[in-house]
Amino acid sequence: MNNGGSNDSTENSTSEMYEWREVSVDGDIYSLRETRSSQKRGSLKLDESNQLQDGTLIDLCGATLFWRSAEGLKHSPSRLELERRLDELNAGKPQCPVNLNTLIIPKKKASKGATSRQPYVYMRCGHVQGKHEWGVIRKPAEGNVTKFKCPICMIDSERVIQLTMGMESAFHLDSESLDYSFNPCGHVASLQTVRYWSRIPLPHGTNSFHPVCPFCTSLLSSEKPYIRLIFQDHCDY
Repeated sequence: MNNGGSNDSTENSTSEMYEWREVSVDGDIYSLRETRSSQKRGSLKLDESNQLQDGTLIDLCGATLFWRSAEGLKHSPSRLELERRLDELNAGKPQCPVNLNTLIIPKKKASKGATSRQPYVYMRCGHVQGKHEWGVIRKPAEGNVTKFKCPICMIDSERVIQLTMGMESAFHLDSESLDYSFNPCGHVASLQTVRYWSRIPLPHGTNSFHPVCPFCTSLLSSEKPYIRLIFQDHCDY
């Protein structure tokens, strides 16, 4: 159990280290075992409470639950607020400089493949464009390595990432501008939201912890867990 704190925390509090604990069926608190499969319990923590706080993460045999209090949800953005922010972003009519068409960030990934209006972000530079073959360099002699050269800044990226909105409002810390995405899954959120979750390590494997995207649980890149999005938008103004 990670009894960390509120999901509507300020930037200062999100930088605090969260500490995982083991809770017995009787409610006693213990430090973590050396490995998850170990038969030996950690030390008993008599001065700690098992009372859940808003934002507590609970690991149940590999499934992680995110607990929100009614008070905490009052201060979280609603789905309507998130949809309004997404509408504002799409209303700017972000353009693809190669295909010369307008892009639209969807609320969820298309089940039958992406459309021509689906936006992608270059991992290294953050420029957002549509799907195209310009600047795609394939190197079969180097183990089928593929590079993607951005036509705006000419920087090479290892991949381009399909963007989609993270619509679960309980995972958002605010309803500020949707200027960032998690790497490598491409879920879009605000700076405070991506920064918060990129600092929260969740149980992974038998004895390790790793930050994940809250919307899809993809492991985040340790080198660059989130990307600042650069749109070519409001071109009519």
